[in-house]
Amino acid sequence: MGQSGGSDWTPEERISWFPIPEEEDLDPRVAELVAKQREKLGAPNNVARVHAWRPELMLRWLELYEHINKGPSGLSRAEREMIGVVVSAENRCVF
Repeated sequence: MGQSGGSDWTPEERISWFPIPEEEDLDPRVAELVAKQREKLGAPNNVARVHAWRPELMLRWLELYEHINKGPSGLSRAEREMIGVVVSAENRCVF
């Protein structure tokens, strides 16, 4: 596990104090998610990369995320997304 290599999986700048496993060392469940992100987005996002070192926690977090964003609610998907954008902006999160 390291931050070496020249692929987009391990950038030169530090994105986390947690260890970021090499893509070939990922838990198979996480590797499947990363492959889907790579296919859809061109590269895995930093959330997946940072949380990949603790696959059980990452998968539980994703389950919660899916429930919040797609579970039963009186809000539309667009309304939920907008709430997320506003909260992220208020917390000065940059993407």
